[in-house]
Amino acid sequence: MKKALGFVLAAALCVGAGCSMTSKATDFNGLTTPDGAASHLNTTNVAVNLLFTKPIVGDATLQETVSACTAEAKAEGASKVRIVQSHSTAYWWILPPISFVVQPVVTNVAADAL
Repeated sequence: MKKALGFVLAAALCVGAGCSMTSKATDFNGLTTPDGAASHLNTTNVAVNLLFTKPIVGDATLQETVSACTAEAKAEGASKVRIVQSHSTAYWWILPPISFVVQPVVTNVAADAL
């Protein structure tokens, strides 16, 4: 069962590789942040890497994910952003030994758009 779940997750990540997805929250129930944030953005990039570092399909590096997040903030009319969280995970354990060479990578950046 674990192998089947791992295979399904690996397949889903490979199909979604190269995608950049951004979700936005703007309803703070009338509250603002100390800096007056207009929205909170959460950007996720999915890719497939070779040997943990070389992107094959897509680009889930921190640089690319921050760039996608700030581009979305700029499109929303923000003049400043504050990165509040970032995280990157390489799923090397998903389908060994194949995933020791080629692995899906997911990078996430959360930011307040000001």
